[in-house]
Amino acid sequence: MELKEGHGRLEVDLPAVLDLPLAADLRDTLLDALSRDIAADVVLKAALVERISTAAIQVILAAAAGFGMAARRLEVETPSQAFASAFAQLGLTAELEKII
Repeated sequence: MELKEGHGRLEVDLPAVLDLPLAADLRDTLLDALSRDIAADVVLKAALVERISTAAIQVILAAAAGFGMAARRLEVETPSQAFASAFAQLGLTAELEKII
């Protein structure tokens, strides 16, 4: 996963499968975005996600809180049905709605 600058924000295209090994990669990407000396928000493009692990969801929610403490925003753009369903299965629909 890589950060792309566009429209005054940083964007990350999430892969179709966001499993446990890729959760660590996502964490590193988001830490990189947070450490950059810019005030840009970060957008996770989630339209292509077919499967997401609980670990990846934990990374996203922790990052959202971290960005909030830095007066920045982490957003999820166009979450796929599978992406939204995974949050719902964990009882986290309200948390997802806060970052859409």
